[in-house]
Amino acid sequence: MSLKKKVANQIQLSQVFAVFFLLTFSIASEVHSKPAVKPIPLGNSDFQIKQIKHPESLAQPRVSHPVAIPRVSPRSVPTPSVSPPPTSPVFPHPVASSPEAVLSKPPSFETSFTSWPAKTKPPIAAIVSIHGFGLHKESFAGFAQEMANRGISTYAIDVRGFGSWIGDSSEDKKLDFYQTMLDLRSSIYWVKTMNPGVPVFLLGESMGGAVALQATALFPECVSGLIASVPGADFYGGKKTAMEVALRMVRPNSKFNVGDKVVEKATSDKQLQENWRKDPRAKLEMTPKQMAQFAAFMNQSDEMAARIDSAPVLMLQGGKDKLSKADGTERLFKALKTPYKNYVLLDDAEHLIFEKGQYSARTADIVENWLVKQTQRLKSAGFANPR
Repeated sequence: MSLKKKVANQIQLSQVFAVFFLLTFSIASEVHSKPAVKPIPLGNSDFQIKQIKHPESLAQPRVSHPVAIPRVSPRSVPTPSVSPPPTSPVFPHPVASSPEAVLSKPPSFETSFTSWPAKTKPPIAAIVSIHGFGLHKESFAGFAQEMANRGISTYAIDVRGFGSWIGDSSEDKKLDFYQTMLDLRSSIYWVKTMNPGVPVFLLGESMGGAVALQATALFPECVSGLIASVPGADFYGGKKTAMEVALRMVRPNSKFNVGDKVVEKATSDKQLQENWRKDPRAKLEMTPKQMAQFAAFMNQSDEMAARIDSAPVLMLQGGKDKLSKADGTERLFKALKTPYKNYVLLDDAEHLIFEKGQYSARTADIVENWLVKQTQRLKSAGFANPR
């Protein structure tokens, strides 16, 4: 084959990739002219909001130490048909071709997460948290410490490719959402083992909200409920980003800084923006290929939301969010089949509702009271040992 023909074929292939990923991102950023649902107004009948108990912890959040889960052999891999947690954490390795691939089994690996144990024993509930795009598990430090002060144990993991995974070139530690789902499931069982009889809830923000939502749909036997902050895939400026990614697909593995745009839109706090950009654990550079992977994963949330038919869900949206459109959050909320769902619009909140110390006393009250309410409902329904 002549050199000229080879070049022509390469250009044609690049154009095909560009069109494909442009369409992918266009779907992710589709604009909906009308909100899917109206926010459910907050009232004492729902949450019975209390005065915050520990205002000093809001001003000076403390960071806990990471807890490493040791490497273990892959004994009995938990499946959806098995309710009791295993006696030790199990870390299966995935075939990451589809959401159902996370149900497969194979070799062991090791992971780590951060914990903030509750100040009361036993804890009221436990939360396993998943961070947003460009952030990491320690981003929950302030909020998690506040929850710990209120008797709720909080844990957080890093999404594969972010935080503690940055700089590791091994294949199983690169950006991988389905491996993250397996990390999450294994971490949930570990938390359940360490907190017998305590209900475990997932909490995720933005990208992490989508991970938590899809995990709840795939592993309903693992969790007692879901708290999802801005988990939708509708972003301001999404079409422009899609075009940029499509043009860069000529070099699909070349990195470019997409994080700067995220930082600017996620918060108006200039000091927080600067700290975020300087944070060595923050992943702000992505390749076009990784961005396409991100978009494809986020777009699956609509289908997954429709699978959640019984788990209680609290979904939140910031009224001043300049990154994620409320339409996307509302659409996912409407798709939920569970009768136990609440949607809260926080008028003064931006994109970050829980992370980087951006939570408020009111937000902490909402989460605490919702967790107490759902835990009491589970116990009154006959779950002496809530799943």
